[in-house]
Amino acid sequence: MCGIWNDGWGHQQGTYTAEGITAIADALRVNGALTKLSLASNYLKEEGTKAICEALKQNKTLKELDLSDNNIGRGAAGAKHVADMLGVNGALTALNLSSNEIGGHWVVSMQQQVSTREGPKAIADALLVNGGLTALDLSYNRLEDEGVSAVCKAIQNNKETKLASLNFKKNGIGPVGANAVAAMVAVTGAQTKIN
Repeated sequence: MCGIWNDGWGHQQGTYTAEGITAIADALRVNGALTKLSLASNYLKEEGTKAICEALKQNKTLKELDLSDNNIGRGAAGAKHVADMLGVNGALTALNLSSNEIGGHWVVSMQQQVSTREGPKAIADALLVNGGLTALDLSYNRLEDEGVSAVCKAIQNNKETKLASLNFKKNGIGPVGANAVAAMVAVTGAQTKIN
Protein backbone atom coordinates (compact mmCIF):
# COMPACT_ATOMS: atom_id res chain seq x y z
CA MET A 1 0.00 0.00 0.00
CA CYS A 2 2.73 2.45 0.89
CA GLY A 3 5.38 0.98 -1.38
CA ILE A 4 7.25 -0.82 1.41
CA TRP A 5 7.22 -4.54 2.06
CA ASN A 6 8.79 -6.53 4.87
CA ASP A 7 10.83 -9.60 3.98
CA GLY A 8 9.82 -11.36 7.22
CA TRP A 9 13.19 -10.75 8.86
CA GLY A 10 12.49 -7.13 9.77
CA HIS A 11 14.12 -5.67 6.65
CA GLN A 12 12.11 -3.06 4.79
CA GLN A 13 12.28 -3.19 1.00
CA GLY A 14 11.07 -0.74 -1.64
CA THR A 15 10.49 2.99 -1.81
CA TYR A 16 8.09 4.69 0.57
CA THR A 17 5.20 6.63 -0.93
CA ALA A 18 2.10 7.93 0.85
CA GLU A 19 0.02 8.02 -2.33
CA GLY A 20 -2.03 4.92 -1.48
CA ILE A 21 -2.65 5.85 2.14
CA THR A 22 -3.62 9.39 1.12
CA ALA A 23 -6.25 7.94 -1.22
CA ILE A 24 -7.63 5.83 1.64
CA ALA A 25 -7.71 8.89 3.90
CA ASP A 26 -9.61 10.86 1.26
CA ALA A 27 -12.16 8.04 1.02
CA LEU A 28 -12.56 7.94 4.82
CA ARG A 29 -13.54 11.62 4.83
CA VAL A 30 -16.65 10.93 2.74
CA ASN A 31 -17.47 7.27 3.48
CA GLY A 32 -20.41 6.77 5.77
CA ALA A 33 -20.63 2.97 5.74
CA LEU A 34 -17.20 1.54 6.65
CA THR A 35 -17.07 0.40 10.27
CA LYS A 36 -13.82 -1.60 10.46
CA LEU A 37 -10.41 -0.83 8.92
CA SER A 38 -7.08 -2.63 9.26
CA LEU A 39 -3.92 -0.86 8.08
CA ALA A 40 -1.63 -3.18 10.05
CA SER A 41 1.98 -3.65 8.92
CA ASN A 42 1.94 -0.96 6.23
CA TYR A 43 4.84 1.21 7.40
CA LEU A 44 2.62 4.29 7.55
CA LYS A 45 5.28 6.47 9.12
CA GLU A 46 4.32 9.97 10.25
CA GLU A 47 2.90 11.14 6.91
CA GLY A 48 0.54 8.20 6.48
CA THR A 49 -0.53 8.21 10.13
CA LYS A 50 -1.28 11.92 9.93
CA ALA A 51 -3.40 11.48 6.78
CA ILE A 52 -5.51 8.70 8.33
CA CYS A 53 -5.93 10.51 11.65
CA GLU A 54 -6.90 13.80 10.00
CA ALA A 55 -9.58 11.95 8.02
CA LEU A 56 -10.86 10.22 11.16
CA LYS A 57 -11.39 13.57 12.85
CA GLN A 58 -14.29 13.93 10.37
CA ASN A 59 -15.40 10.30 9.99
CA LYS A 60 -17.98 9.30 12.60
CA THR A 61 -18.87 5.80 11.34
CA LEU A 62 -15.58 3.88 11.73
CA LYS A 63 -15.75 1.77 14.91
CA GLU A 64 -12.62 -0.42 14.74
CA LEU A 65 -9.15 0.65 13.58
CA ASP A 66 -5.98 -1.47 13.47
CA LEU A 67 -2.77 0.57 13.11
CA SER A 68 -0.51 -2.12 14.57
CA ASP A 69 3.07 -2.63 13.43
CA ASN A 70 3.50 0.67 11.58
CA ASN A 71 6.39 2.34 13.47
CA ILE A 72 4.17 5.32 14.19
CA GLY A 73 5.88 5.96 17.55
CA ARG A 74 9.31 6.91 16.25
CA GLY A 75 9.92 10.51 17.19
CA ALA A 76 6.46 10.62 18.85
CA ALA A 77 4.88 12.55 15.95
CA GLY A 78 2.72 9.61 14.84
CA ALA A 79 1.50 8.99 18.38
CA LYS A 80 0.58 12.67 18.66
CA HIS A 81 -1.49 12.46 15.46
CA VAL A 82 -3.33 9.43 16.89
CA ALA A 83 -3.86 11.27 20.19
CA ASP A 84 -5.23 14.36 18.42
CA MET A 85 -7.71 12.17 16.57
CA LEU A 86 -8.76 10.33 19.75
CA GLY A 87 -9.38 13.66 21.44
CA VAL A 88 -12.19 14.53 19.00
CA ASN A 89 -13.43 11.18 17.63
CA GLY A 90 -15.99 9.60 19.93
CA ALA A 91 -17.22 7.05 17.37
CA LEU A 92 -14.14 4.80 17.45
CA THR A 93 -14.63 1.94 19.91
CA ALA A 94 -11.62 -0.34 19.26
CA LEU A 95 -8.06 0.76 18.51
CA ASN A 96 -5.04 -1.49 18.01
CA LEU A 97 -1.72 0.36 18.38
CA SER A 98 0.43 -2.68 19.19
CA SER A 99 4.05 -2.90 18.01
CA ASN A 100 4.47 0.79 17.22
CA GLU A 101 7.36 1.75 19.51
CA ILE A 102 5.30 4.47 21.17
CA GLY A 103 7.51 4.39 24.27
CA GLY A 104 10.87 4.20 22.49
CA HIS A 105 12.81 2.22 19.92
CA TRP A 106 16.13 0.45 19.55
CA VAL A 107 18.95 1.88 17.52
CA VAL A 108 20.40 -1.40 16.26
CA SER A 109 23.84 -0.09 15.35
CA MET A 110 24.37 1.38 18.81
CA GLN A 111 22.40 -1.27 20.79
CA GLN A 112 20.71 1.35 22.89
CA GLN A 113 17.17 2.45 23.45
CA VAL A 114 16.10 5.93 22.40
CA SER A 115 13.36 7.24 24.61
CA THR A 116 10.38 9.05 23.13
CA ARG A 117 8.26 9.69 26.22
CA GLU A 118 6.13 12.25 24.39
CA GLY A 119 4.27 9.41 22.64
CA PRO A 120 2.86 7.73 25.78
CA LYS A 121 2.02 11.13 27.27
CA ALA A 122 0.11 12.16 24.15
CA ILE A 123 -1.90 8.91 24.16
CA ALA A 124 -2.59 9.32 27.88
CA ASP A 125 -3.79 12.91 27.38
CA ALA A 126 -6.22 11.71 24.69
CA LEU A 127 -7.54 8.93 26.94
CA LEU A 128 -8.29 11.53 29.57
CA VAL A 129 -11.02 12.99 27.32
CA ASN A 130 -12.05 10.11 25.02
CA GLY A 131 -15.17 8.36 26.25
CA GLY A 132 -15.88 6.16 23.23
CA LEU A 133 -13.14 3.51 23.25
CA THR A 134 -14.08 0.12 24.66
CA ALA A 135 -10.91 -1.75 23.55
CA LEU A 136 -7.32 -0.52 23.32
CA ASP A 137 -4.24 -2.58 22.45
CA LEU A 138 -0.94 -0.95 23.46
CA SER A 139 1.10 -4.17 23.56
CA TYR A 140 4.75 -4.26 22.43
CA ASN A 141 5.30 -0.49 22.68
CA ARG A 142 8.08 -0.18 25.29
CA LEU A 143 5.85 1.97 27.49
CA GLU A 144 7.61 0.83 30.67
CA ASP A 145 6.50 2.11 34.09
CA GLU A 146 6.29 5.78 33.12
CA GLY A 147 4.11 5.26 30.04
CA VAL A 148 1.85 2.63 31.62
CA SER A 149 1.39 4.84 34.68
CA ALA A 150 0.43 7.84 32.52
CA VAL A 151 -2.13 5.79 30.57
CA CYS A 152 -3.61 4.26 33.75
CA LYS A 153 -3.92 7.63 35.50
CA ALA A 154 -5.67 9.11 32.47
CA ILE A 155 -8.17 6.24 32.32
CA GLN A 156 -8.67 6.46 36.06
CA ASN A 157 -9.41 10.20 35.84
CA ASN A 158 -11.79 9.95 32.87
CA LYS A 159 -15.27 9.68 34.34
CA GLU A 160 -16.74 8.97 30.87
CA THR A 161 -14.47 6.02 30.03
CA LYS A 162 -16.04 2.86 28.66
CA LEU A 163 -12.70 1.08 28.19
CA ALA A 164 -13.41 -2.59 28.95
CA SER A 165 -10.40 -4.27 27.29
CA LEU A 166 -6.83 -3.02 27.69
CA ASN A 167 -3.69 -4.82 26.48
CA PHE A 168 -0.31 -3.83 28.01
CA LYS A 169 1.52 -7.05 27.03
CA LYS A 170 5.33 -6.81 26.62
CA ASN A 171 5.84 -3.22 27.76
CA GLY A 172 8.55 -3.74 30.39
CA ILE A 173 6.23 -3.07 33.31
CA GLY A 174 7.87 -3.09 36.75
CA PRO A 175 6.46 -2.55 40.24
CA VAL A 176 5.56 1.11 39.61
CA GLY A 177 3.57 0.27 36.47
CA ALA A 178 1.92 -2.71 38.14
CA ASN A 179 0.81 -0.48 41.02
CA ALA A 180 -0.64 2.02 38.53
CA VAL A 181 -2.62 -0.76 36.83
CA ALA A 182 -3.89 -1.98 40.21
CA ALA A 183 -4.93 1.55 41.24
CA MET A 184 -6.80 2.02 37.95
CA VAL A 185 -8.63 -1.31 38.29
CA ALA A 186 -9.59 -0.51 41.88
CA VAL A 187 -11.51 2.65 40.96
CA THR A 188 -12.81 2.08 37.44
CA GLY A 189 -15.64 -0.35 36.93
CA ALA A 190 -15.51 -0.60 33.13
CA GLN A 191 -12.58 -3.02 32.70
CA THR A 192 -13.45 -6.63 32.07
CA LYS A 193 -10.14 -7.69 30.47
CA ILE A 194 -6.58 -6.49 31.05
CA ASN A 195 -3.56 -8.23 29.61
